[in-house]
Amino acid sequence: MVLGEKLWEGKGKTDGPGFIKYVGMEGVASTYSWSAQLKGMGRAKGVDINIHATGKSWMVPKGVGKAKDQAVFMTASGDMGAVKGFALSKMVQNKPSAVSLWHFMTSSEKLSWMNDIIAVVSYESVDPRWMELNLTVYEWK
Repeated sequence: MVLGEKLWEGKGKTDGPGFIKYVGMEGVASTYSWSAQLKGMGRAKGVDINIHATGKSWMVPKGVGKAKDQAVFMTASGDMGAVKGFALSKMVQNKPSAVSLWHFMTSSEKLSWMNDIIAVVSYESVDPRWMELNLTVYEWK
């Protein structure tokens, strides 16, 4: 796997409390939402986006968790689109971190290049509960 250029980076935050869907011996399933402001660079220079996501996660008592996200994004000029993502997460020194694959969908002519890429996203939580996070988005070549 080869990472291409960095497309966006920024900060995000949880939008509020998540909802627990299931608790069992194999772990906890929950829903959540988050928002982020991402600054464009490289191929995405000048394409700063605000993104709002909801997702479902499955966390095991110890080990790797998984999640599915869906999101909408908007640029300052009003261009819009959607994102679908699939993530894996783990604890690193008492802070969660995650990596995700994103696929973009937009009808904007200006952003049509996004429809042809898959992005690799790195999430680093600032705190142990994902209240604030740093995101870095790379094109997957």
